[in-house]
Amino acid sequence: MRLQYLQMPQSEFCTDEAMYFKRNGKTEFLPDDHKIVMYHNAAVSFDTYFNSFSADKWFRYTQINSVRLRLYLKGMFQVQLLQKTLLPHHKIHTKLITKMTVGSHQGNDVYTFDFENNHSGMLCFELKCVGEKGEFCGGYYESSIDQHNIRPVKIALDICTYKREEFVKRNIKNINAYAETEQGSLLKDKFEIFISDNAATLPLNEFAPYPNVHLFRNKNTGGAGGFTRGMIEAAKLKQQLGLTHLLLMDDDILFNPDSLYRTFVIFSLVKDEYQNAFLGGAMLRLDTRYIQTESGANWNKGNLISYKQGLDMRRTTACLFNEKEEDTEYNAWWYCAFPINIANDNNLPLPIFIRGDDVEYGLRNTRQLILMNGICVWHEPFENKYSSSMYYYIFRNRLIDNSVRDLQYSRKEFVRDLRSQVLREILYFRYKNAELLMNGTDDFFAGIDHFKTLDGEKLNQEIISNGYTFRELKELGVAYDQKSYQNALDIQDKNKIAKLCRRALLNGLLLPSKKYPSGTLPAVPTYKARPINFYRVRKVLNYDSFSGKGFITEKSLKKTFALTFRLFRLSFRSRLIYRKITNEYKNRSGELTNLSFWKQYLDL
Repeated sequence: MRLQYLQMPQSEFCTDEAMYFKRNGKTEFLPDDHKIVMYHNAAVSFDTYFNSFSADKWFRYTQINSVRLRLYLKGMFQVQLLQKTLLPHHKIHTKLITKMTVGSHQGNDVYTFDFENNHSGMLCFELKCVGEKGEFCGGYYESSIDQHNIRPVKIALDICTYKREEFVKRNIKNINAYAETEQGSLLKDKFEIFISDNAATLPLNEFAPYPNVHLFRNKNTGGAGGFTRGMIEAAKLKQQLGLTHLLLMDDDILFNPDSLYRTFVIFSLVKDEYQNAFLGGAMLRLDTRYIQTESGANWNKGNLISYKQGLDMRRTTACLFNEKEEDTEYNAWWYCAFPINIANDNNLPLPIFIRGDDVEYGLRNTRQLILMNGICVWHEPFENKYSSSMYYYIFRNRLIDNSVRDLQYSRKEFVRDLRSQVLREILYFRYKNAELLMNGTDDFFAGIDHFKTLDGEKLNQEIISNGYTFRELKELGVAYDQKSYQNALDIQDKNKIAKLCRRALLNGLLLPSKKYPSGTLPAVPTYKARPINFYRVRKVLNYDSFSGKGFITEKSLKKTFALTFRLFRLSFRSRLIYRKITNEYKNRSGELTNLSFWKQYLDL
């Protein structure tokens, strides 16, 4: 069975060669022909993110007991099979498994190489051209598998979308086209695609050429409602279509169907003890496609730990470190797969609209999470997606998730976190965000019966209208000051005495404000602002460098004192009801996660 194909850079996904191979000497990469031309003594190594073989995980989670490498070569080559492991201090230990010279001066030939009994570390290979000229034309890792031991697998791709038509259409086209190629032929007729269109903007006949696409107009109940609708619809056709697994995917990702191929093979070969495991795809940055944002995560009561964040996946040391398994609790739903039977009529997600649905469902159901180099998506980094509405959802849903999962998030911890976040937004003059944080807390304190009656779509519209809206700078009547923006990013804030003085002076709240030339305002980043950026400032431009838009906030003593008083009252109120409400969510959460509730909630 072909476990994993060797990948080449593709303009549509990633063109950074070091993610696929590393050259030394005179070589040419011909992307249209998917091959590398090598001249005498040139070498190419494949100890990379997409083309190494994660032996530890393949042998741990699947039934394979051997692995071979099959290469298509033209010319004379020296082939080295290698095993690499990571030592302390980022040192790499390389073991030479075998070295041999193969090839001919005529046509393409196929060669097979056995990694023998090496079942751990990173397995990879290196080619060296020992003739005048040679060509590497692809290949794959394979293993001999008893056909009786291969599990039947058919995957239901569950996509929730809201006005992301181009992303969705492109991904569906790519996946179906890939299944028609020789490389993707194993996937042919082995997946169905369920799309919940929360915006009702995709024509119902949009995917008529693809009989495996099922499109549903869905009530706008956020990602939680969209993904749950996909689960419900897939469950209806589970027996008829032979569906075995769900794969939840964001609508705004860039996705190479090779990840789907690897996912399919792993589930086909998974050992009995891991048949209920979840499989996750890492998130890489869409703007810098070799930087990883997350590979598995730990909820940590809301103080999220994104594992392997910031790794440069062009580096072999990063690839080796990325394979180290950690105590992951869940994988986000930009790419998360699991057996379809887990999403039964009494085990559906919580209806919390966005931000936290994947967390709670993962905490509830993930017993083992499989993560592997090469299975990934590219996604817009979170700092490029600033939104006031998230202040409501993130904090409210944090309280819900911690309560439902009984994570012992104490009232003292709650008050500390609420105060910290509200006071920070007050210091930034972002009073609407402070209000949204406390609105979310109030809605949580209203209890589960109130929560059950919320109209998610209407509530979301209210939240958006109560937050800040990005606008063109011309509309705001202000010029962008690059110097002040860069200074806000670069300024060092390490002087402890100065920090204490600013804190004693309430960050300059009661001091005279600095003056700026007419028509200009100091520009501060929306995502990585710090209190020092607002010291003795009256009005600021909150600038989003990604969109080139912004919004203006202005110091107000009246709003500062009003919000601070509201925060004090909310903290005091929590003494009376916090434990009662958290217990209520813990004991009654099942009322929100069953099919009967969801049918009513989605108007089905």
